[in-house]
Amino acid sequence: MDSSLTALRRLLAAELPLEAIGPDQRDAVRRALRAGDGARLKAVARAAVGELLRSGRLLRVAVEAAPGPASGPFVLVPGANRLIDLACLGDDAPWATGPLPQPPSPAVPANVPGIDDVAGLLGAMEYAQDLETADLRASDKGSILAGALRLVGRFVPQFDLNLQLPSGETAPDDADRVFTLDSAARAAGWQSLRPAGHSVWIPSLNELPDVVRRRHEQRRGAPADCGVAVPLWEPSRASDVCESPVEAGLLYLSATGEWGREPLLRLAERLSRFVTRRWQSQREVNLRIHRDGLTGVFNRAYFDSQFPLELERARRSQGPLTLVLADLDHFKAVNDRYGHPAGDRVLRMMARRLQEALRRIDHVCRVGGEEFALILTDTPAEAAHEVVSRLLDADYTEIVDEDGQRLHLRVTFSAGAVTFPGAGLDPFELYRKADAMLYLSKDLGRDQCHFWDNDGQHLRLAPRPR
Repeated sequence: MDSSLTALRRLLAAELPLEAIGPDQRDAVRRALRAGDGARLKAVARAAVGELLRSGRLLRVAVEAAPGPASGPFVLVPGANRLIDLACLGDDAPWATGPLPQPPSPAVPANVPGIDDVAGLLGAMEYAQDLETADLRASDKGSILAGALRLVGRFVPQFDLNLQLPSGETAPDDADRVFTLDSAARAAGWQSLRPAGHSVWIPSLNELPDVVRRRHEQRRGAPADCGVAVPLWEPSRASDVCESPVEAGLLYLSATGEWGREPLLRLAERLSRFVTRRWQSQREVNLRIHRDGLTGVFNRAYFDSQFPLELERARRSQGPLTLVLADLDHFKAVNDRYGHPAGDRVLRMMARRLQEALRRIDHVCRVGGEEFALILTDTPAEAAHEVVSRLLDADYTEIVDEDGQRLHLRVTFSAGAVTFPGAGLDPFELYRKADAMLYLSKDLGRDQCHFWDNDGQHLRLAPRPR
């Protein structure tokens, strides 16, 4: 066999790292080796070597004194200590003499971001991953929205972003981009004339709310020349598909310098949509984190974070708040007699009935195996007495199986309750007193509720005779 043909076979069969080339090229090499044609072997070998050189899987090396009459050019496999002689490929190969040809650099279109832009985009994406998971519920949306505004602010550093919440809502203390206006400020200027859902072009500095003007100048070092206010829409829920979008606030975009009305409005509307989508994502994440997997109501982690927040809101608004701790009676006997699947059905039934009996602004949490906590917002003691009385009078029945027979199992609960501010001011103190009232109800026969009284005259509520 010709020595050059033998060298080509050895090169392709044993020396080149063919695992680093594509499957089509490897298949061409196998077919050429079976055919045994010299010209074909050389063609596929040259193509394979060229690809390996371009990908860095072969390195050209210079050898001062190569043995033999037909030596070089030589290449080296990275990580190996052996040289590969490519003399069998001929002197006319593009890598045989001179530097390896470099592929031309493609022209970069003008609208493609530069390295600095890409770095800024990656920084914003990293920041988005690091945003703290805020507490769920529309009443606590300020924390979620403040985080979303900080995020989008990284994409548009030349503008200033602020969000005005509707009346009756409270801006978080640490949210420097979220604010509320009192009734007098809302009644002044265009605020009282703007139809709900409409955007506003603000060509004059004096038409911006004072808080927006002040924050813009603090952050930018210069007064705002103009701005826009566009509505922010609350994310839609699966149960709200037939309802109209709900305006959740006004997003202000203020600018310094020459900016036209239409560009600013389009940009602000896009940013508003981004914030709404971020809010929706945050809501979905929080639902997964804060929902009890068995019953679908909120879990203990949610209660531990939400109860202090609701208490702080009640303290600020000087309004009442009632906490009710409820525990199913003799639940262990249900599990022991009918089995845990039946007990799970009873828990789901109880959670569903509690949710149906309370308002959407109230909170139903499963805080233990068979224990539920109810946070009744803006609820004074007298109203709470009516709510708990209605809950005690309700019928809690679930169908269970016993020895192949379907039975109607009725359960009751014992409860303890406290009302802020009369029963205390501290979350731990209120929880401790409600828990003491719960155990008092159990000790006195179950199927009842006691409300804490500082003088020891605790109010007892019991269901009507059945």
